[in-house]
Amino acid sequence: MTINPQVGEIDYKYVRFKEQFNIYVPSLNTTIIIPVDFVCDRESVPLFRGTSIRGGYGHDYLCRYDSVPVVTKKQAADAYLSIMQIRGNSWWSRYIKYWAVRLAWGYFHKFKVNASYEEITGRKEIK
Repeated sequence: MTINPQVGEIDYKYVRFKEQFNIYVPSLNTTIIIPVDFVCDRESVPLFRGTSIRGGYGHDYLCRYDSVPVVTKKQAADAYLSIMQIRGNSWWSRYIKYWAVRLAWGYFHKFKVNASYEEITGRKEIK
């Protein structure tokens, strides 16, 4: 495990984890373990995109139907909020992003943790 996540870019939006990465989630009082080869889109909330990438990683992981632990949509959003808080994001950006993921539709529990880029995007990965 490293202090900074080791990821490789797949395209302009998606990354794949090159090493296992652990993130402590205060709202769940647990550490989640993001496995090697996990594919996600960093942080996709349009406003303030990229200001809490670790929060985005944790949230994306917890939105998978077989994450450990398996959580509700609210708990995944709460995890995002708590990671952003310990990472020092301002309260107003945290809450805008929190409500964006709480109200978003369509992706929660749609994919498994080890879903491929093709499964997630419907596109073939260019190597």
